[in-house]
Order: sequence, then structure tokens, then C-alpha cells
Amino acid sequence: MFRVILLLLFPLFLFSKNLVVTYFPLETHLVNKIAQKEVRAREITSRYLDTYKELPISELSKLANTKIFFHFGLDVEKQYAEALLKYNPKLIVVDISSNINKIKNNPYVWTDPLNLRAVAKNIYDTFVEYDKSKESYYKENYEKFLDEIDQTFLTIKQKLNSCEVQNIYVFDDYWEYFAKRFGIVTTFREKKNLNVTEISQLNEYTKDKNITKLLFSKDDKQDFITSLTKNLNIKAIEDNIFNDFWQLNILDFTQHLTE
Repeated sequence: MFRVILLLLFPLFLFSKNLVVTYFPLETHLVNKIAQKEVRAREITSRYLDTYKELPISELSKLANTKIFFHFGLDVEKQYAEALLKYNPKLIVVDISSNINKIKNNPYVWTDPLNLRAVAKNIYDTFVEYDKSKESYYKENYEKFLDEIDQTFLTIKQKLNSCEVQNIYVFDDYWEYFAKRFGIVTTFREKKNLNVTEISQLNEYTKDKNITKLLFSKDDKQDFITSLTKNLNIKAIEDNIFNDFWQLNILDFTQHLTE
């Protein structure tokens, strides 16, 4: 009998939780750091995409039937916010990158671990405002998350201080916040094949600036990456700032930089 009652109450228990929507899993992970068991998050996409994709009306209605939309202020997320608000004008839209000193035209604030302190506060303040009864619970989780962020920052700083990484080649601006925070100079390279003369000149520049690493993404052509790193005698590091777990991602990235 007791089991039957539990089964009947289980859907009500789930429904009683705060329903929120995020754009992709990384944001869900950060929201859960503060809300944990008090929230159920729905995601617009299971992996980050930088282009807007029309959603079926049934899916839009389901996503809009939530209380809060947490996002990083990316252009594609603003488009989804407009679409969701058409179905639910009462939806609370929260840009968790607010109150961060941003690099112009670069929204990837979470690659600087200390920016996560502001992100955490934005999430915490939102839950406290709209779910005041659970304030102490949210505060405890918030403070634990701040400790985790600070420890991550110190770990990265110690690792970078013990190595000679000062300059790196990049194709994109994904890690600019990280580079700015830890005093690393990023040199942008075009994604194009080089002729013999260009390779010779670039080789000299690479040695002069003591550049030993190149960042690339899985979407870059592997043949080109292999050719470039072989000719310049540098190491390629595949990076993805959109991975779900920010801490593991940034620590793993740091480890590759210092190897």
C-alpha cells in the first residue's frame, strides 16, 4: 500500500520542483551547482550549436512552460529567448553573464574561472528572489560552489606558474578570458595552408616568441593541423569550451598547456 502511495505521489513531487530551461548542458551543470535537487532543467539542445534552429511548436510550448530561462547571452540564445517569450510572456529570462567585465565581441566568459563567481551569484540571486523559502539551501550550495571555483583558480595558477607557457597559437577567440586572466598571449592564425616561404618566416617567429602550443577544435581539418604542427615543431591541443563540466574541462586544458 505504501509503495502504491509513493508511486502516486512521485509525479506530483517532480512537478513541484522548479522547472527551468537552459540552452545547452554546460549551463544546466552550473545551475545545478546552486539549485541541485530543487530544480529540473530542460535543455534546448544536447550540445552547443552557434546557429538558431527552428523548433517545433510542440517543443517550444513545452520549453516555454517553465519558470526561468538561464543563458550566457550568446546571440543564438537571445533568439531562443524571443521565441520562448512569445509562448510565455511571463517567462523569466536571466543572462548569467551579467556584471562581468567583458572582452568586446567575446561572450565566452566562463573560460576565466573567476568569472564563474559572478555567474554563480547571478544564478543564486535569481533562485532566492523567486524561491525565497529555500534561501538557506541555495546559499549553502552557492558558498560551496564559490570554494570550488577558488580552488580551481589556485590550482590553475600554480600549474601555470611552474611552466614556461607565455604564448600560444589560436584559430578562435574561445580562450581569451582564460589567457587574459593568466597572462598568456594568444597569436591568431588563419586556417589556411602555407607556402614554403610563409612556413620559413612563421618558423622564425615561433622560435623567437617561444610558442610551443596550438589550440584547435575537432571541426578543424586534421591534415592541416598535422602539417602545421610538424613544420613548426609545436604541439596541438584540441579544446572545447562547451563541454558539460566546466571544472574538469578547464583543468584538463591547463594540464595540456603545461605538458
